Amino acid sequence: MRIFVNALITILICAISFSAQAITPAKEKDIKTLLVLMGNTSMAEEMANSMVTISIVQEKKRYPNLPKKVEYALSQAIYDVIMKYAPELDELTVPLYDKYYTHKEILDLITFFKTPTGKKYASVLYPMMQEIIPIVQQWTEKITPIAAKRAEQELEKYGYK
Repeated sequence: MRIFVNALITILICAISFSAQAITPAKEKDIKTLLVLMGNTSMAEEMANSMVTISIVQEKKRYPNLPKKVEYALSQAIYDVIMKYAPELDELTVPLYDKYYTHKEILDLITFFKTPTGKKYASVLYPMMQEIIPIVQQWTEKITPIAAKRAEQELEKYGYK
């Protein structure tokens, strides 16, 4: 599994390196401006908070009597690491914006995110995503056994039990 993950990371780095070479300095600057307007710092904080929450839930399953002091220390350690490396997230996403948007579209998005509606969109997107995650998790828990049963039925049709 580790070999697979390392290979995937290497491929992603190479792909990003190759696509990053095509970005003009002006477009890269504008993409970074867009990321700021879109609230990418907030996104990193939201991701950090989500990862902290998930990690604490997992650790509480492993250690049901986990003291609050340890919980806080774990939370802080995870949050600090994510925020330390958050600027890399922008660097890693710039090539994606370059790939999917022309420079003019980036400029259009900058214009949009400077409007009241664009500012609101940026401010509610990540909190809204946080509210969507438990909904998706609950939905997934509901349909997973149904999908598994259906898959089992399909396998049986072909002689697999």
